[in-house]
Amino acid sequence: MRLYLVPTLVIALAGAAFAQQEGMIPRWQVEELSQGVAQNMETARKVVAQLRPREWVQDGAPEAYIDQHQTLLQEMEQVSLAAQALGRDPERLTYAMDAFLWLDRTDALMGSIAAGARQYYNAAVAELLDSARNRNADGIATVKQYLRQLAEHVESSMRVAHREAQRCREEIISQPQDGR
Repeated sequence: MRLYLVPTLVIALAGAAFAQQEGMIPRWQVEELSQGVAQNMETARKVVAQLRPREWVQDGAPEAYIDQHQTLLQEMEQVSLAAQALGRDPERLTYAMDAFLWLDRTDALMGSIAAGARQYYNAAVAELLDSARNRNADGIATVKQYLRQLAEHVESSMRVAHREAQRCREEIISQPQDGR
């Protein structure tokens, strides 16, 4: 075997071992979680889409609710897209990070909109939004845990690949020259 192929082999084996990594949330669970997050976000989006914060402003609500409402609708779509991407390719650290960050951001906005709905619109609608946030809380915690596990795994794989690359480099350097 040629020495320059060894680091590639180590990285490939580390990637294949990813699914078998002890302590990692299994792929099927990440896929299931991603589907649940996307479905929950779609359900909540339907509730949020029906809100009319411009009418709240007429009743004395701050105008910030209008921007928050529009931003929340856009970011809910981003959560769905990030969750779908994570479900398709759970080994991608960037997908896990995107899903976590979008979920976290959307949770904060949804809390604000729920507070506005409670005060300026309808407490029952606010309860629906709070319920959606509670369902998302488990998803946020699980994605956060998975993100940490995935980052640790990637770091570990990179350390192994780096050590192996250095070993191969030293072996190549220590080989006698062909007389060139």
